[in-house]
Amino acid sequence: MKILLFDDHRIFGESLSKLLEDWDAISICHYVSNETEFWNILSVDEWDIVLLDVNLRDQSKNSGIDLIEKIYNKKPKTKVAMLSSYDMPVYRQEALKRGAVSYIDKSASADELVKKLTAISKGHKSITPPLLDPLTDREAEIIKAIGTGKTKHEIAQELYISERTLYNHIQSIYDKLGAKNAIEAYNKAIALGYITPLI
Repeated sequence: MKILLFDDHRIFGESLSKLLEDWDAISICHYVSNETEFWNILSVDEWDIVLLDVNLRDQSKNSGIDLIEKIYNKKPKTKVAMLSSYDMPVYRQEALKRGAVSYIDKSASADELVKKLTAISKGHKSITPPLLDPLTDREAEIIKAIGTGKTKHEIAQELYISERTLYNHIQSIYDKLGAKNAIEAYNKAIALGYITPLI
């Protein structure tokens, strides 16, 4: 099996590539650390699996998840698996929605990783369901209200709750969606189907 690995951590990526190539099931594991090189290498050969880091930091304008559909557009027969050092349910869900066939934790052993890759090459999917609870109805109501531009004071009054309680709800929303601010949380809530965009 031929694997193309894209990860922004060079030490990790180079080490993993060499480790995987020691296994008989893997004929080649080509490692790249930036997006330009990734697209060049992807286009010149046929790959069984593309293994993508979820968070590509400064090495790409996109996250690994953002690249999934673009890869399938260029190489529809190639399977895309995600690699991550942290388990964020919202990322798992979004990766599955966009067509990833696996979401693999970087803490997995080499044996576990090769077993997953072998299963993927045979057509199996390997994504476990999200671990955290989805947004509650009240949380969805709050993030939708935030999207209208209302102030926290206005939202709290409208929902008959204290601003402190509202703050706690907002923190819970951020944690569940892996968001850093209201705009990011609002956009992720729309992408995951919790709310519909304002017309």
